[in-house]
Amino acid sequence: MEAPVTSVRSAQSRDADNVLVGSPPSREASAVKAYWEQVRHDLTFRRLLRLGTIVVELALVAVAVRLLNIESPAFESVLTLALGGFLIHHFLPLLWRIPFFAALSLATVPLVFGWQAGMWLLAFGGLLIALCHVPVAFRVRVALIVALALALALARKQVLPVFTAIPPTIWPILGSMFMFRLIVYLYDLKHEAAPFSASRAVAYFFMLPSVCMPLFPVVDYKTFQRSFYNVDPLRLYQTGVKWILRGLIHLTLYKAVYFLAVVEPGSVVNGTDAARYMVSTFLLYLKISGLFHIIVGLLHLYGFGLAETHHFYLFSASFTDFWRRINIYWKDFIQKIVFNPAYFRLRKRGETFAVAAATLIAFAATWLLHSYQWFWIRGDFPIVWADIVFWFGLGLVVLVNVLLESRKGRLRTLTKPARTFRDDAVLAAKTAGTFAAICVLWTIWSTPDVAELTVLWQGILNSGPADVLILLGIPVAVGVLGAIFRNRKRETPGTDTGGDDRSFMIQAGAVTLTAGLLIVVALHPSLLQPVSPALASLITDLRDRNQLNAADEMKMVRGYYEDLGDAGRFNNELGMLFGVAPADWKGLGPELETNDAIERQFVPSTATVAAGTIRTVNSFGLRDREYPRDHDSGTFRIGLVGASHDMGWGVKDDETYENLVEDRLNRELGPITGKKFEIMNFSFRGYGPTQKLAVIEHRMFPYRPDVVLYVANTAEFLWMFKSASKLARNALLDQFPYVGDAIERAGLNPAMLPKDDILTHKLAPFAEDALTALLRSFRKATLARGARPALVLLEIPKDGRTRKPEFDRLVSIGRAAGLPVLDLQGSFAKVRDRKSLWVASWDNHSNAEGHRLLADRLYTLLVLQELVPTKPPVDRSSVQDAR
Repeated sequence: MEAPVTSVRSAQSRDADNVLVGSPPSREASAVKAYWEQVRHDLTFRRLLRLGTIVVELALVAVAVRLLNIESPAFESVLTLALGGFLIHHFLPLLWRIPFFAALSLATVPLVFGWQAGMWLLAFGGLLIALCHVPVAFRVRVALIVALALALALARKQVLPVFTAIPPTIWPILGSMFMFRLIVYLYDLKHEAAPFSASRAVAYFFMLPSVCMPLFPVVDYKTFQRSFYNVDPLRLYQTGVKWILRGLIHLTLYKAVYFLAVVEPGSVVNGTDAARYMVSTFLLYLKISGLFHIIVGLLHLYGFGLAETHHFYLFSASFTDFWRRINIYWKDFIQKIVFNPAYFRLRKRGETFAVAAATLIAFAATWLLHSYQWFWIRGDFPIVWADIVFWFGLGLVVLVNVLLESRKGRLRTLTKPARTFRDDAVLAAKTAGTFAAICVLWTIWSTPDVAELTVLWQGILNSGPADVLILLGIPVAVGVLGAIFRNRKRETPGTDTGGDDRSFMIQAGAVTLTAGLLIVVALHPSLLQPVSPALASLITDLRDRNQLNAADEMKMVRGYYEDLGDAGRFNNELGMLFGVAPADWKGLGPELETNDAIERQFVPSTATVAAGTIRTVNSFGLRDREYPRDHDSGTFRIGLVGASHDMGWGVKDDETYENLVEDRLNRELGPITGKKFEIMNFSFRGYGPTQKLAVIEHRMFPYRPDVVLYVANTAEFLWMFKSASKLARNALLDQFPYVGDAIERAGLNPAMLPKDDILTHKLAPFAEDALTALLRSFRKATLARGARPALVLLEIPKDGRTRKPEFDRLVSIGRAAGLPVLDLQGSFAKVRDRKSLWVASWDNHSNAEGHRLLADRLYTLLVLQELVPTKPPVDRSSVQDAR
């Protein structure tokens, strides 16, 4: 018979809460007795079996997290450490568990930041905690903390040279740990709401996995302490594993939305596009709910029985309901720190006035505190109209709901009310309306550009019957689901797993099966190929892709949570530390802006540190070696033009594939042919088709190349018209008549073209025809100069192992234009892990090994297609003598 859980837990809880109470001998004796009771209880066969099952589940979930590449490498390191300490923590005496958790949390600081930056973070954090307990009046302590916070804010902005010695990596994480938790801690300290000690304070402020999370749920200190082993440990652990898996699913869905559903607002042309933009913008919040589930699930493994952070927020039936369901910890924080004090202070003026005023004050505080959060994480304190509209708009509608609910009151009955179709229909309608309104507010919050909002509105007005059906159908579908799940209560610690073996095994089996399926699908996406090739490709992308989606590649702006949740966007060093792209990774160095169709090029004779390496530009303004301007018959010169991959983004000067091919030509064919081979690289980041052609005609031809290589990749169709508006603005459309023809076919006025992203979307149907005409023009101009043209199709590591249809389209277009096609697809065929060819974990440009593989294939194709001389020169004198 298993020992009663309640009695053991209550004994453990009493010891945990009385750490600072009583004489040392009584505490020691009580702790020893409780420990042996705990050991006897935990070593029963049934509990060991359950614990082993949880460990297996946890291992499977951890593998799934790793394979699906859901977060930064820093997070994965912290997660591995946390999972490793789980069993040790479980078998420790109860009184040692909080100190162990605190020590483990501290250990993650140097693990992620290293010792130098880590010591700064620990020093500032320790000082803030110490000031909370200085033996002076509480007001004096608060004043000291405010003074230190102001000093840290000045250091955050680096207003004095002395502050530059502080590593900039620490500010977002120091802010995440203390900007809200310090407020809660002081509040509970003043009211003596929970036990306090050094280990408890460290566990609270540095709690796992704060060190790698700029965004973290606002955990209440009192709840944090009182939740410690508030139910049976195994039930806590099972809930934690399930929530970590749920968070993984949320993050996987987030990636699916991010890569497949998000669109640029400028590309919206009808109601369907508008619905896609608004819904996907709201659904990006899945990243926050997913991360918060993982965080709280991880805390469950260490005994902190916290409640859900989110609860079916998509199915909210009113604005008040939405406020109660989304980011519940934030709602509790605002209610505790802002709403309740304001309400009770204003209550003497009347109930309605107090509720109304306190609600508006709460939402004003939410707006200001979000800007305050932005400051510590990003370094700025934004005052943006979209933020004001969102928070005060949400505050007003919540206030209306609160007042209506207070007037109507709640019907209390002793029996459960019968569920009727009418009730379900009303609930579904309320849920649909709330979802639609929240999508509108969220869109305004995430789209501060009024012009883009205007495009969205025009798209809605441009709706046909099918668009109207989608605009109405999505909220209705959400409403129906809301009615179905209306009785689903918020999960509290342990309620999701019963105490009997049957319910435990059902729960464990569901977690194991789900995690196992995720692992199998992540390892072998091809298993889905017979069912759906598109789904198989999606799983591969979700596993392998860590780059920006198409919308973000055009515009590096998203929403509030997206900006704060991506470390690389706001802190260079922290981004590199976390294994994500630092903000200055795309350092461009000096550039020349031109007024012609080329638009921009390198400044000659410069060297720039960019993308982790030194980029040297020669006297001709090329990222290449020095060459003489003219060449004689003993030199065979090749001109090459492409984009960032071809100029050698992120690799050293001598590691680019064109330099490697040049070296090999001189090494292997030079002695045979008696030729000196030169490949002049005119590539530049972001060059589109019209820019490449302009470079060939205006910059390359004066150097008299023998062969001209036009390099294209899968972005060629997307970038065909990226320069169209500039060409029209600078009266250069006559140089590219096929671009002007596409503008005319789209029914646009060249003198009044829309924004670039909108224009690109409207001209997209004509990209293939325009590219075919451009390549024909390239062939004609090159042949007229006595050179041979060729089209090179570049393989990029992000493309995956499956050949993309764009390559076949490019092959067909190139052959239709009469060009030899050098198809480099297959250069990476023997490389199983394509990310091993990335220049960095956050950047899918080819690294040195990728360039070597591209060089091998390009060299082979140049020889096979006889685009370079391969035979000894003919001795003309011998020929004449023979005659």
